[in-house]
Amino acid sequence: MAVKKPKAPKYEQTFVVQKRGFWATIWRYKWLYLMLIPVIAYFLVFRYAPMYGILMAFQKYNPFKGIRGSEFVGLAVFKKVFANSNFWMAVKNTLILNFITMLFNFPLTILVALMLNEVRHLAFKKLTQSILYLPHFISWVVVAGIATNLFSLDGGTINNIIIKMGGSGIPFLSNRSWWVFTYVVCNIWKEIGWGTIIYLAALTGVDESLYEAAYLDGATRMQRIMYITLPMIKSTIVTMLILNVSRMMTIGIDAPLLLGNDAVILSSEVISTYVYRLGIIRTDYSQATAIGLFQNIVNIIILIAADRFAKAIGENGII
Repeated sequence: MAVKKPKAPKYEQTFVVQKRGFWATIWRYKWLYLMLIPVIAYFLVFRYAPMYGILMAFQKYNPFKGIRGSEFVGLAVFKKVFANSNFWMAVKNTLILNFITMLFNFPLTILVALMLNEVRHLAFKKLTQSILYLPHFISWVVVAGIATNLFSLDGGTINNIIIKMGGSGIPFLSNRSWWVFTYVVCNIWKEIGWGTIIYLAALTGVDESLYEAAYLDGATRMQRIMYITLPMIKSTIVTMLILNVSRMMTIGIDAPLLLGNDAVILSSEVISTYVYRLGIIRTDYSQATAIGLFQNIVNIIILIAADRFAKAIGENGII
């Protein structure tokens, strides 16, 4: 006599889907949406509303007539900008300074993050992080003053040490090549600590059991960094590299303007300082706006190209 197998129990799950209207959902999460209002207002007022001013790039802008009353000239402003050799000099200097800064700052930031991650004494680690973060919050005005006191040819601390050791003074701030060196050093000192935050956050997500298994297998500390730590944060490194590359045409006005002088203007004149001289000093708002629009378009193109390249070599992009 065949024995019947008992039937498997049936578990029924009932999902109650409540369809709510748009305003009902808004009201339900009203406090969350209320906290979003300052952020939305910021982007509307300071990011989207000024886009109306892009029209000045296609006009012979007259401040007394305003955007609506100024004469429309099409691409004539861009032709005038591109025909100016000073503009291309500013573009070249911007790319050179950004490339050299990224060439040294990017790997050093990762290296410092890895070194901090290896520190096991918690109090010392926190103290070191605080010291490294501090320069980021110092104004470039203060940094420029410190750099002048350190690198000045006449009475600068570093040159005084070099002269007392029997050497000759180095014109850090008046020689074009040495000025680029000084600019890069100041940028690295100011931003290297702040740049480690994202990498340290990524390192917290690495599974500790991987390190323990590697240690039991006899892997040295350097091998654990090379074969566990770096591969685990590779996506973060690629993302940060893409973001850094996408800002190649953008450089803050503070450092070049405050560290620069007439002796090194052929190296310190970048797009931001060039736009400052055009828009603020010469009140040529049309050319200043055209250069800003060109700068942002090139940045977007570089961002898309870098993202596509990252995906082509098998990495995750950001777009």
